[in-house]
Amino acid sequence: MKPILISIIYFIAVIIIAHFFAPPGYVWTRHTISELASQGHANKWIMQTGFIGFGLLLAGGLAWKFFTLGRINYPDLLIMVYGLAILITGIFCAAPIDSSLSFSANDARLHSLFATIAGFALVGGILWYLIISPDKRGVHLTFLVLITGISMLFGLSESGTIPIGKGIIQRGLYLVSFIWLALL
Repeated sequence: MKPILISIIYFIAVIIIAHFFAPPGYVWTRHTISELASQGHANKWIMQTGFIGFGLLLAGGLAWKFFTLGRINYPDLLIMVYGLAILITGIFCAAPIDSSLSFSANDARLHSLFATIAGFALVGGILWYLIISPDKRGVHLTFLVLITGISMLFGLSESGTIPIGKGIIQRGLYLVSFIWLALL
């Protein structure tokens, strides 16, 4: 089985397991996957292992691909950055969903920063594949538009502009991203 597919299956399995140990008040339609590993949550380590493991498996699998090919595939290098940024989001946790809990604002900002870096790296990788793969241009363009559009919806949901829960939108974003990665 390909390393990218293994990393996706692993991450999905951990996300499902983490839902059984969600913090009080967690509603999957409103809350993000990051909030399954939020600060102050006793079982945050479950989702942290998901982020860290996914990043290690994805980046490690691509590093192995580079090693066996004897060369670096530059678009995959951006996907590797995506994996490493997801890994780092597992180290720095999001703010707790319970606003009465004290937390490290610095950790929450770093979590958000690396999640943003992950998104830009993924979009950059898709864009690079779009440019260099004329035979699959339609596929890459479709996923680029979907991921960019869903990301914009997430921002609109987070700001309260649209009444769709950011949990639903984020899971859709992950789903579309995972499909593109699996096709890769």
